[in-house]
Amino acid sequence: MEVPVDVPVDVVVWRAPGPASSAEAAARYAELRASPLGAFDPAVAAFVRELRQTSPDPASPVSWAEALTVGTDAVIVHVVWPGRQQVLDLVALLAARHGLVCYEPARQVAMS
Repeated sequence: MEVPVDVPVDVVVWRAPGPASSAEAAARYAELRASPLGAFDPAVAAFVRELRQTSPDPASPVSWAEALTVGTDAVIVHVVWPGRQQVLDLVALLAARHGLVCYEPARQVAMS
């Protein structure tokens, strides 16, 4: 499923014991959306720190502070910038670097 370029998308990042299938990732995303997040995970904290050291779009007034929903064991990244693919690539790269699962609900794609 292709998402139009000008439509904001969410990307969810969390700690998992191994690669998640799209079905497992969709179930985890639904769980995260329906309940408060649990105990803070060090890998998630490191991911957020490193992500915040980058600039999502230097020309945009929107910052990571406004675009991240940071829970204790997961992060939802609200990608609202015109250069969406570059931001998605960055989030996926950093998630992989920190051993986290990255899931894009709009396209039902799990990246880990």
